[in-house]
Amino acid sequence: MALTKDEVQARLRDWLEATVKGWRNVRLRPLEVSLGSGFSAEIFFVEVDYDDAEGAQSRTLVVRRQPTDFEVVLGSSLELQGRMMAALDRLKLAPVPDWIGMELDPSVLGNPFLVMGRVDGRSATQNPNYNTKGWLADMSPELRGESWKNAIESFAQLSKIDWQADGFAFLARAEWGKPGLDQYLGHIEAWYHGCRKDRVMPFVDAAIAYIRAHEPRDTSVNVLWGDSTPSNVMFNPDGTVSSLIDWELAALGPSELDLAWWLYFDDLFSRRFGAARLEGLPTRDESIAIWEAAAGRAAQHLEYYDVVVALRMALVVVGAFDRQVGVGNIPPENKSLNANFMTTYLAERLGMELPELGPDFYAFMQNLTPVDKKGD
Repeated sequence: MALTKDEVQARLRDWLEATVKGWRNVRLRPLEVSLGSGFSAEIFFVEVDYDDAEGAQSRTLVVRRQPTDFEVVLGSSLELQGRMMAALDRLKLAPVPDWIGMELDPSVLGNPFLVMGRVDGRSATQNPNYNTKGWLADMSPELRGESWKNAIESFAQLSKIDWQADGFAFLARAEWGKPGLDQYLGHIEAWYHGCRKDRVMPFVDAAIAYIRAHEPRDTSVNVLWGDSTPSNVMFNPDGTVSSLIDWELAALGPSELDLAWWLYFDDLFSRRFGAARLEGLPTRDESIAIWEAAAGRAAQHLEYYDVVVALRMALVVVGAFDRQVGVGNIPPENKSLNANFMTTYLAERLGMELPELGPDFYAFMQNLTPVDKKGD
């Protein structure tokens, strides 16, 4: 049975007072959230007043409940995100929202949830494409470039974490392999076998073979953000980074994987979507140099990691495809499973003939990010 707004407010108030050390006399102002037939919001804001050792306090909190819909990424979890944020908040190496707490018992709010401080700032949006419209497009080229540099430098700091000594051993997943690249690839292989369903996926199949055949051996074991995209960076008006958000895909592996993921999305939201990159944004080579300076070492094996992250994103699309088929948006025989932006990227990197994007692809994409049909 769905909870009412009043029930959510009362339960959350009691949970905060019982859970957060030093908080007393917790009061929640009326929730500003649309509930429909019951409480179903996955993310909502809470205005809270409380007393602590320094006196009366007021702040805005963000409550994030565990999603109940289709899992697009194998292994993504709210608990993982919570543990990552708690560890990073304690370490103070990379900027993250203030950590408040997490509750895994679904009886409190209907689903497990985590609570963090609200972050001021703005992200580079995917829709509309940040290269075409929005605050980033309105910036001067100089400030725009500095903002991008700040973001790359922020996530490059993760390469300096000692995953064992600094409290990130929970990221080790023995079922997927040894900590590091072996585990990262093992996760991708498990994900692939779980979503393939005996279908022929020529580009994805070829990439699966490639990542093991060309796996480098001289790689480091680092803490990975896992979703290092401009849309997950909160920027202040002066271009500094307020926070890095969305940690549910955190993992262990060579830190170059976060750089490759950033570069992949840079390419996706410009060349692939048929949009000119904004003046002042660092080029690929400049972005790599920024990362290397911040990480204190040269980036290794980036051409290989380009394929790894492209494969990872192609598997996200397989999940999104199955979800759209499941809700009836597209038929199972829609050809976009093997002909989409992500398989095109894989084909380029693997030297395969490029798939032809046609009406099926645009039928699939119309429920995702709008695209310019002139772009390829």
